[in-house]
Amino acid sequence: MKNIDEVLSGVDWEQGLVSPEIHFDEDVYRAESDKVFNKAWLVVGHEDMVPKINDYVTNYMGDVPVVVTRDGRGDVHVLVNRCSHRGNQVCLFDRGNAKGFTCSYHGWSFGLDGQLNGVPMEQALYHGKLDKSALGLETVPKVANFHGLLFASFDPDAPSLESWLGEDVSWWLKNFVLAAPLGGLEMLPGWHRYRSPGNWKLVSENFIGDDYHVFSATHISWLAVMQEFVSKGMDAPMATYPANAQSVYEGAIGGAENAPFGMGMVTVGSDDLFQRDLSEAKTLGTDAVEWIHHRKQRLDEISKDLEGAPYSFMNGGLFPNLGLMGFFSPMIGRQFLMFHPRGAIEHEVWQWNMVEREAPQVVKDLAIQRAHQGQHMAGIVAPDDVENFERMVEAGKPTRNWERPFHYGLQMGQEDEGPAGLHGTMGPNPSEFNQRRFYRFWLQMMERK
Repeated sequence: MKNIDEVLSGVDWEQGLVSPEIHFDEDVYRAESDKVFNKAWLVVGHEDMVPKINDYVTNYMGDVPVVVTRDGRGDVHVLVNRCSHRGNQVCLFDRGNAKGFTCSYHGWSFGLDGQLNGVPMEQALYHGKLDKSALGLETVPKVANFHGLLFASFDPDAPSLESWLGEDVSWWLKNFVLAAPLGGLEMLPGWHRYRSPGNWKLVSENFIGDDYHVFSATHISWLAVMQEFVSKGMDAPMATYPANAQSVYEGAIGGAENAPFGMGMVTVGSDDLFQRDLSEAKTLGTDAVEWIHHRKQRLDEISKDLEGAPYSFMNGGLFPNLGLMGFFSPMIGRQFLMFHPRGAIEHEVWQWNMVEREAPQVVKDLAIQRAHQGQHMAGIVAPDDVENFERMVEAGKPTRNWERPFHYGLQMGQEDEGPAGLHGTMGPNPSEFNQRRFYRFWLQMMERK
C-alpha cells in the first residue's frame, strides 16, 4: 500500500500527467479535507442570501455543515452547524429568518452570533458552574465580503483574502463575475442541489478549463437540439442560446502563490457577440437596447488602460470548488456552483442563479429561462456531464486502473499564444492549461507541512 507522498508523486502537472489514484483513494480524500478545505478560502454564499437582520442560510465548507447568519447588529457570521453539547445540528432548514437556533436534542439555544444563550434547567443541573461563554457554536475565524461574494476560512492563520486572490483574480471577479461596475447582481431565491458520482476535483477542473468536451462530444446533443429547434422555427430560449463568438481564448489568472482562476471562451477584441446581444435586445424593446449600449460603454471604460477589451467568458472556476457558468452574455443567467466533497468518489452540487441587477425585467426573464434550461439537472447540459462522471467512477474504481495516468497535454507549450496586455494569461481555446495549474496548486497545498 502506498503512503500519501508516493501517491502525490503521481501528479506530474508539468507533463500533464495525473494519477487517477488521487480521485479514488480514501487516504488522499482525508488528507485533502485537512490540507485543502481546512486551509483555503472557500465561497460560502452571497450577501443577498442574508439581506435582512436575523436571516440565515445553510451551506458546507468541505464536508462540514455551516450556517451563514446576519445577526441583530447586521454582522455576518459563519457558524459550524453543530451543537457544543452533543454534536447535533442546530439549524435544520436551508434558509429562513430567526433570532436563534435551538438544538432538538437537549434544547441548548444559540444566538445568530453563535453565543450560547440558554440551557434548560441550568441552575438546577449545573449549579452555576457552566461557563456558557466558552460553549458557543464554533465560529469560523476568517470571513470576508468581496463585492457581495462571501468567503470564509477555517484557518486563523490564512493569508488575507486579498492575498489569496491576488490583484488579477480580484480584477476579473469584481468586474466580470460580480459585475460591480454594472450595478452588481441580483439573487434569485433558493438553492438547486443534486448528488453526482465523481471526486470533487474532477468536476472542479471541468469548470476551470475543460471546454474541449463541449464541442467535441459531450454536449453535441444540445447543439443538435438547437439546430433542430431553429430549423422548425421553435423559439425556445435554449434554441437561441448565445454560444458562439469569432475570437475566444482560455484565460488563466493567478499565479503559483494565488488561488488559480480559469475562464473558458473569453471574448476579446471582437464585437460580434455584442452585436448579437444588441440584435436580440431589439426584439425585446427600447429599454433592452439602451441597456445593452450602456453596459458596453461601461465595459469599455473598465478596459481603457488595457491592450484589449474583454466582453465576457462562458465558464470558469476558482480553486478549490467554485464553478461558474453563463457569463458569456447578459442574456444568460449567471450560475454559481459549489462542488462539495462527499467521500472520495462522490460530490454534491449546490448552485444558485443571479442576473445583472440593472437589466430590464424582460432581459432578466429571458436570462432566467436560459439558466434553468441549461446547466441544471432539469436542463439539457448538466445531465450529460453527470453521465460522464458516472462512467469514469465505474471504470476507475479498480485499483489496477490507477497505474495509467490521466492525460492533460492539450495546448502544452502554446499556453500564452493569445492577446497580451490583459490581467492574466490568454491562450488558445480549448486548452488544458488551467487543469494543469489546478493540479499544481492542489499539489502545493497537499505538500505543505
